Amino acid sequence: MMNGCDCYGEKTLHYVSAAHGGWGIVRIAAQVPESHQLFVCPFACGRHGALGGEMNGIKDRISYLFITEADIVSGEFEELIVDGVNELFEALEKQPKVLFVFTACLDDLLGTDHEPILKRLGELYPDTHFRHCTMNPISLDTTLPPGITVQINMYSLLEPASEQKKQVNLLGCNVPQKETDDIRAVLQQAGYELGVLSACRDYAEFEEMAKAELNLVISPVVLAAAKKMEKKLGIPWLRHLRSYRLDEIDEMYAELSKQLNTDLTEAAAEFRKKAEEKITETLAVIGDYPVAVDYQAVLRPFNLALALTEYGFKVGLVASNGIPAFEKESAKKLKEMVPDIVFTDPMHPQSVQYPHEGEEYLCIGFDCGYITKSKKLVELVEDEGLFGYSGVMELMNRMQDAFLTKADVNKMIEGAGLII
Repeated sequence: MMNGCDCYGEKTLHYVSAAHGGWGIVRIAAQVPESHQLFVCPFACGRHGALGGEMNGIKDRISYLFITEADIVSGEFEELIVDGVNELFEALEKQPKVLFVFTACLDDLLGTDHEPILKRLGELYPDTHFRHCTMNPISLDTTLPPGITVQINMYSLLEPASEQKKQVNLLGCNVPQKETDDIRAVLQQAGYELGVLSACRDYAEFEEMAKAELNLVISPVVLAAAKKMEKKLGIPWLRHLRSYRLDEIDEMYAELSKQLNTDLTEAAAEFRKKAEEKITETLAVIGDYPVAVDYQAVLRPFNLALALTEYGFKVGLVASNGIPAFEKESAKKLKEMVPDIVFTDPMHPQSVQYPHEGEEYLCIGFDCGYITKSKKLVELVEDEGLFGYSGVMELMNRMQDAFLTKADVNKMIEGAGLII
């Protein structure tokens, strides 16, 4: 199954390059409007979040309660949190609508019961919603890692609405769609609004998401949150992960039409035609120049690599830390179409030896750019706002620009604010 890297999928120490990182829990939680974050941890653990806040322009919404070994053994850990919140709210100019209290791995070992703490804080500050979140990498290989639990906490803030409106929520999109994007335009033609957390300007606007008819789940990290929203809010969900294959986007609109009991496919067909034209145009520019795709640029690198191959591009390398279940089918089809394609793990210690340095690729993603030292780099992190036919068209535009422009990879990595 794997070619060019006999270490692929091997469980070993991770090599974390300067190109690694992106939408971590700090940046994700900050999408909730009028929210603040308090990290309760040893100061060494807070360094990471502090860098992320600084680099992504949200440092004024993050605070820290540093604890020492003496604080832990004293048995007053819970009281420290309450006192810390009191001090924080006295210092803030405006009391936040939401306070996310993050604790590190140490708290897992202590076994702190946070429900009584949150209840007490809620009684002291009834105008603020409190949620306990974890920043514990030791849970990364469990069914509830921090990336999933933070989404559950964020959407648990929504309360049942007394009325429903014609709106579809797009769950799992870190960057809001443009007004001209197909998912927004097609829904609007049918009389529906598009709800996206990252587009909410204030907390009241965020609360409107509770009135939606449907949640469209486009990332696996929000699936657990969507299921809980269905139980609590009565909003059904439709899972259709991001795809850059036009046929799969067709299927998404067909399924969405059935769920909403209104035809969206006719309006969507116009966008598909434009996407096909843009693909043809891009292929004429890039030709048979090799393309590489990595798993930090897009959620489904094997799906994207397969799509590009089907369109006629020459894909030679996919960089990913394993093949998740939702990618196995795409990886299998890709290998059948391109038997000599290379699958490599950029987090394996061997990556520090740069085995792919000097190989010519148009790289989609920082990991591929870093390990090949390519000067042709598509700047993209976790799909951003790319979705549907418009997402395909935007990707094609970025591929053309990257192919025709010499990239300063180190400068681009620094500007992207990459924090794990």
